[in-house]
Amino acid sequence: SSGINAEYGYTGQDKKIDMAGAAAPSAQEHVLMRLFRAQRNFYITGISLFLLIVLRTMLSRVSRIARLEANNEAIQKQAVSAGNMNKTLLEENSALKKSSEGKEDLLEEIKQMEELKDQVKAAERKAEQSKADAEAMRKQSENLTMEYDRLLIEHQKLQDTVMPTDKKDE
Repeated sequence: SSGINAEYGYTGQDKKIDMAGAAAPSAQEHVLMRLFRAQRNFYITGISLFLLIVLRTMLSRVSRIARLEANNEAIQKQAVSAGNMNKTLLEENSALKKSSEGKEDLLEEIKQMEELKDQVKAAERKAEQSKADAEAMRKQSENLTMEYDRLLIEHQKLQDTVMPTDKKDE
């Protein structure tokens, strides 16, 4: 706000000095120099604030992607261990069926094994669902990043139209 006030204060002073006459031409240059500095400081402050917002947004997205990747690895490990447990249970079940022909005690164990197989299948379904959810979150994160990049480019285009650089003035 002080930069805007300084800029506003210096904009009318060059006209006042023109009215005073050509007695002090360096006074007009001094006022124009101060106006230039006020405008420069205002733009530097604005760009700094914009970059702060951009960096904060990027940092939050990078940390979210890292969390999603860690979650995805955990889900994949869980799915692999569930598959291994299922194979082990199926092998034990087939071995029990072969050795337990005609024995009722072993039939109860087989029923328990079937229940365990059902639980393993339920766990595998849950792991698959979690994996699908993680993939959807990853795609959403990628879409957000692409949208952010598009908005950044659009912002730059608008900045260029508002403040065109004139190489003849330099």
